[in-house]
Amino acid sequence: MELRDGSSMHYDWLVIATGPDLAFDEIPGFGPDGHTVSVCKTDHAAHAADAFDEFCKGLSDSGQRPIVVGAAQGASCFGPAYEYALILDTELRRRKIRDQVPMTFVTSEPYIGHLGLDGVGDTKGLLESQLRERHIKWVTNARVTSFEDGMAHVEEVGEDGAVKKTHDLPFGFSMLLPAFRGIKAVYGIEGLTNPRGFILADKHQRNPTFKNVYSLGVCVAIPPLGPTPVPVGVPKTGFMIESMVTAVAHNIAAELDGRQPNEVPSWNAVCLADFGDGGVAFVAQPQIPPRNVNWSSHGKWVHLAKVGFEKYFLKKVRSGVSEPFYEKLALQVLGINKLKETTKEDVR
Repeated sequence: MELRDGSSMHYDWLVIATGPDLAFDEIPGFGPDGHTVSVCKTDHAAHAADAFDEFCKGLSDSGQRPIVVGAAQGASCFGPAYEYALILDTELRRRKIRDQVPMTFVTSEPYIGHLGLDGVGDTKGLLESQLRERHIKWVTNARVTSFEDGMAHVEEVGEDGAVKKTHDLPFGFSMLLPAFRGIKAVYGIEGLTNPRGFILADKHQRNPTFKNVYSLGVCVAIPPLGPTPVPVGVPKTGFMIESMVTAVAHNIAAELDGRQPNEVPSWNAVCLADFGDGGVAFVAQPQIPPRNVNWSSHGKWVHLAKVGFEKYFLKKVRSGVSEPFYEKLALQVLGINKLKETTKEDVR
């Protein structure tokens, strides 16, 4: 493996867990260097918070100022877009200035609540209801062509792929999640990546060409669930990634013992989407349909559960304990596992 300074490093096994490159440059005027904010990185989120405070301060002088939130074409991380839009709505109501801020949710999904997963439970109905109750308009099958200072240019695409309608959406504040792609260090290596630079992996998280290379997380190549009028990616959620990590660790241990990799991640998804004063929870087993479990629910309890989980997760990470016994036991009782059950055929 060649490093940036020109030196080389030898390895027995390589685990690629780089995360993605953020493809803001694929849309003119997009991103923190353009006319919109981002929450994809810590520094992006800090800047977005400051920009939102400035936006709110300017409302009294300028009257109504719209907000545009959503996910651009090719995006695969839709949950945070819904969370951000609805948390902004909650915060604007707390500041008693929501009446001055028209909001529009723009997404490449074919319908609200698709999430890159063709929905989970009734996420379509739940999220449509949330947007409707909070007076947030939406545009689906949306392809953003460009951003200008205070203006988003959006094409609404029909089922046949033709442009059905164009929207010029003014905004005083805007955050859309970008498409992801593989990082430059791995982009275009034949047999390692797909055309977008994501790492190819078999069911054991091992690259089919380079057998001593494993990958996990957002950098892993997962094909879309099916054709959509506008490109929509498949999300890699937190618990799903934990299942990848577990499988990789076990499979490298097997190889160290002279055995073949045999562990397969479950790719189960357990998600809490926080809306500031409520939220939506869903469980998908596995994340990619068809599923054994396909459940969703909503209520104020989700917000409280998300706050509690964040505190628990940070404490767990800081202590260096990835899976305390009580967490593992609780998940087993619920039937939520990180690894698929291995058969004798798998072991061979």
